[in-house]
Amino acid sequence: MLLLALFVVYPTIVAIQFSLNHVTITGEGLSMRFTGLDNYARAFRDPLIATAARQTLEWVIVVTLVEMLFGLGLALLVSSGIRLRSVVISVLMIPIVLPPVAVSLAWRFSYQEQFGVYNYLLTFLHLGPVRWLSDRNIALFSVMATDIWQATPFVFLLLLAGLQAMPSDPFEAAAIDGATPWQVFRTITLPLLRPTLLVVLLLRTIDAARIFDKIFVMTNGGGPGTATETLTMSIYKTAFIQFDFGYAAGLSFLFQILLVILGTIYVRNVLKEG
Repeated sequence: MLLLALFVVYPTIVAIQFSLNHVTITGEGLSMRFTGLDNYARAFRDPLIATAARQTLEWVIVVTLVEMLFGLGLALLVSSGIRLRSVVISVLMIPIVLPPVAVSLAWRFSYQEQFGVYNYLLTFLHLGPVRWLSDRNIALFSVMATDIWQATPFVFLLLLAGLQAMPSDPFEAAAIDGATPWQVFRTITLPLLRPTLLVVLLLRTIDAARIFDKIFVMTNGGGPGTATETLTMSIYKTAFIQFDFGYAAGLSFLFQILLVILGTIYVRNVLKEG
């Protein structure tokens, strides 16, 4: 309880206090002027925050959907008893253990317009180079690919554990009845795996919504312009570049409430499945 109060309750109280004030830095420290709910009202009429929220939603939907599909496909493939199963699992675990900053730097170098490996391959195929991280239209999707590469093995591992924990009786009965693989997947595998899918979806959704490191490293803080700026990046810039701590605290608290609501909905669905 002491640790909970120290690392959760106290920072939340301070954040709420900041969010209700206009906070400035003076020679004597922080100066606060009470503004009530102005910071919260400002968040709902700020066009930059609206853009960041839209791009955050776009990020969450795309990376979560792709990671879930790829992770499920890999889990089904490995659980089917392919050759060199342990080798495949070991290789797929490599992205998980790599530091996100190191992964981001490696992919940023690979995306380099003149010397990157991807543009080298395109040139070799007599195709024009692509401005992976400097084109507003594709920069966000380029960073998404990095996150998908690193996070898909996490989804795969949890779904593989869920598949291996399933009882064998329904599958044996389906085989005796002559069910096709698609019928088995749709009527047996998917319903039994649904609670695990919901848990993994919750974890990946919350983690995707909090994306910061890859965007910060690969795009120099949300560039080009604000093309890759998400809510977490906007909060960071508001606090540590614009030094508008009160507004940043308000944004953080609204973001926290959103994630709590989302998590509550998911948990209720999981409990219903149970």
